[in-house]
Amino acid sequence: MADEDDNGFGEWGGYFEAKKSKLEEQFAAASDPFRKSNLFQGISIFVNGLTNPSANELKQIMMVHGGIYHHYERPHTKFIIASNLPDVKVRNMNTSKIISAQYIVDCLENKRVLDYKPYLLYTNQKTTQPRLHFGKGKNTSRTNESMAVPKSETAAEPPLVEPVEADLSNILNNLQQVVATSPKNETAAKAAVEVSVISNNSARTAVDPAFLSEFYKNSRLHHIATLGAGFKQYVCELRQANGGKPFPKRDELRSVLSCDQVMNMSAASVLYIMHIDMDCFFVSVGLRSHPEWRGLPIAVTHSKGGNAATDVPVHPQADRQAELKLFAERFEHQLHDNIRADKVRSGFDKKMSLSEIASCSYEARAKGIRNGMFVGQALKLCPELKTIPYDFEGYKEVAFALYDTVAQYTLNIEAVSCDEMFVDLTDLVEDLQVDVMSFVAHLREEVRNKTGCPCSAGVGTNKLLARMATKRAKPDGQYLLGPGTDVLGYMAPTALETLPGVGSSLRHKLEQAGLRNCADVQRTSLQTLESVVGKKLALTLYENCRGIDTRPLVYEQKRKTVSAEVNYGIRFTNNSECETFLRQLSAEVTTRLTDIKRKAKSIGLKVMVRAAEAPIEASKFMGHGVCDTINKSFILAHATDDVNVITSHVLRLMKESGLPPHELRGIGIHLSKLSEATEVKKDNVLLQMFEKMSEKRKGEPTVEVHEEPEPTVFKEKENDLEFKKPQDLPSVWDTVGWKNSANKSLDKSPVNVSDRLGNTTIDMEVFAQLPEYIRREVLENMDEHLIARSSGHSDRTRKNPIGGRRSSMPCPPSSLPRMENNCSTFPVPKDADGPLELLRAVKPTTAALMLNGLQNHLLGSNYKSMLADWVSNEQYPNPTDILMINSKLSELAQSKQMGRIYDIMKHLCRLIKKKRDNVCEWHMAYKVIEESVQHQLMAIESYMLKLPDTISCVICHKM
Repeated sequence: MADEDDNGFGEWGGYFEAKKSKLEEQFAAASDPFRKSNLFQGISIFVNGLTNPSANELKQIMMVHGGIYHHYERPHTKFIIASNLPDVKVRNMNTSKIISAQYIVDCLENKRVLDYKPYLLYTNQKTTQPRLHFGKGKNTSRTNESMAVPKSETAAEPPLVEPVEADLSNILNNLQQVVATSPKNETAAKAAVEVSVISNNSARTAVDPAFLSEFYKNSRLHHIATLGAGFKQYVCELRQANGGKPFPKRDELRSVLSCDQVMNMSAASVLYIMHIDMDCFFVSVGLRSHPEWRGLPIAVTHSKGGNAATDVPVHPQADRQAELKLFAERFEHQLHDNIRADKVRSGFDKKMSLSEIASCSYEARAKGIRNGMFVGQALKLCPELKTIPYDFEGYKEVAFALYDTVAQYTLNIEAVSCDEMFVDLTDLVEDLQVDVMSFVAHLREEVRNKTGCPCSAGVGTNKLLARMATKRAKPDGQYLLGPGTDVLGYMAPTALETLPGVGSSLRHKLEQAGLRNCADVQRTSLQTLESVVGKKLALTLYENCRGIDTRPLVYEQKRKTVSAEVNYGIRFTNNSECETFLRQLSAEVTTRLTDIKRKAKSIGLKVMVRAAEAPIEASKFMGHGVCDTINKSFILAHATDDVNVITSHVLRLMKESGLPPHELRGIGIHLSKLSEATEVKKDNVLLQMFEKMSEKRKGEPTVEVHEEPEPTVFKEKENDLEFKKPQDLPSVWDTVGWKNSANKSLDKSPVNVSDRLGNTTIDMEVFAQLPEYIRREVLENMDEHLIARSSGHSDRTRKNPIGGRRSSMPCPPSSLPRMENNCSTFPVPKDADGPLELLRAVKPTTAALMLNGLQNHLLGSNYKSMLADWVSNEQYPNPTDILMINSKLSELAQSKQMGRIYDIMKHLCRLIKKKRDNVCEWHMAYKVIEESVQHQLMAIESYMLKLPDTISCVICHKM
């Protein structure tokens, strides 16, 4: 039994597999003495049935010219040679590699590997794309039956081949090929195009039920984004599965290192960051199936190229010239993107194809072709340009091979995309004591052997220098920016737009300041740079232009957003079609969310609407054309992955937009604020925290926060509510920095704010974060309040302050007379200058200031009625009421209740919008509150809240 297990025959099919392997080994050994060339290197064939040349002759050809002959079909067999096959075999086999024997003969005659597609014995014609039959010309179409390729045609140029699969964006291009190849039938073909556009429109738009799956199947951007996010997750999984295990490949590499590749220990302490990037990734993968085109200008695109790309039918309702002007104007004046503006001006000419080039070879770049260029424009620059289709499965295969190869040596990997990554080589170099560039060369060679695709690598002491070194290394090379390199001199000629984070708008702003490259920034002081782009960005640019980059590598990256967007084929005629598609898109984005086991709390809807001045139809077939983009979002109370919840909110957001369905050109759903799907809801944690804090506060009033708070009356003494002056507040008040407005010309020293507010109940931390003019207003009103108390005057004309009726105010009885004796209102003068003067005309009360230590009404469920009473009952907004709201919103921000802040601001905005009297005063009050809230959130969370509503008043804007 032991012998049986060792010989490999013990497993099912073991004997036959061993026989196949032995035959391959015998063929390889027999072919060595007779080999004359490596013409068919990497090509393996299996002959099925009678062929001409015969199977024995084909075997001898492969033996002499470096090919592989399989006696039995294997999974890795490149081609199956046949003349005819039974129908049952055709249905059950992969017909994409069954070719005629004439292919081998023609390759020998031309002394190069030809494109095999003209020699395919069968094609997988889709039922949704009927075969086009037209008159015979110089190049005849292939039928589904076997055929012999005439030598006269193959020697000069491969015959015309119909595309095996049709994609959504090239149906008109395929039909145009009929016109180009059959002049006699030109009129009939054009008529067929028009009929096809009308009759088959539903199958190519979002109305069709199968559209969404077909769209994402052919969308390069979807595949690129999915692969990029997938490999970030893949790195996380590899690191979690490794658990600190050793790397066996390091030991293998250590055993083969030569003496000159080993470095001394003193140099091993340097930080080495490698940036590795595949060269022309899409092209390199595509050339594995088209080795005969190596060295030629190649482009990867949906377009089939040729005559079909230079004379594309245009929709009757499209206007290329009008669209060109609109696009160019937006790119140039709004986005400051001259590159895209020039691209539109050059590519919208006549009937040129608007299909975009995803990737082009270096030979094509030498002709002036660039990634993102329109195919029609590229063909004008390089008529001999060859186009190849996308190979998404191939991209995935090569990308996994790249990541798996690097992961054999280290898992200190930051995934950038499917073909690009940063790797920290420091510990590897120290472990192997190897010269870093020797290891990089070994790694690049291993990647090439496994994938058949070249890659470039740059090494530096940080991420920025590593990426800059890669730019110098391309194509198919490596470069080191290590210690001792003149980094300032190297970075000086670098254009600013090549730095990370510098887009077209920022580049335009820098150019306006006379800054075009790193040398210009190196000569500029940090203070000057801050005046141009702001403090934070200025520091980043200042350091990057000097080769400084403090960003660490992020090994385990978690998804922050999940989205699904379609901007092609969106053509609705009614709301029902739009709703159906939104349900499909919601299901798609929910599936993506559940696939990564996350839940979302924020739902965003992005809608692209045809611009008012844009033509009805876009120049690009079923494209979006010139559009205005509208974004709406909603924040849920709890994160969800329920498709029904997400769908209902998406439909509501679309309904609120009020957009006509026939004007829509693009729709996207974005889910953010993600959390783990297994995360347990923490209900009432904040409530429990407040209760515990209240219990600990001895000598102070304690309040229990209920879901619907009832009016609370405190029995403690008034002194218990007074503010106790803290001992460590100088750092807070140092940030205030304003002067006493009454003595500006006499006293230049800062006002002692803590002394003036020390005997009040104002929260000084909240007070310090308010806008300056509100802080001034409070101080002035405090002075007036003290004068009013000393003179004994009172004014009872003011209506109830915020908080509802007097009886419901949660204040101690002893404080009620003081609140009522110090409230007054005055009409706002019409000639008031600016929001500060308008607010100063309104005299506040100290009642709101007494609520500092009390229960937060905005935490309760009755906050809407409280705000409604305030807005409806008050003639003018009182500054101290505004201060009280800011104080309570600050508490919500501190406890991270962003959802409640969002709801409060939304409701308050709508209440103020409905008000018809003294609207400008209320508008400015809302703006003061909004400014304070956003300032608080920026200080606490480093981001601002995206509010759904805003107030736009022409009168306020002019004041």
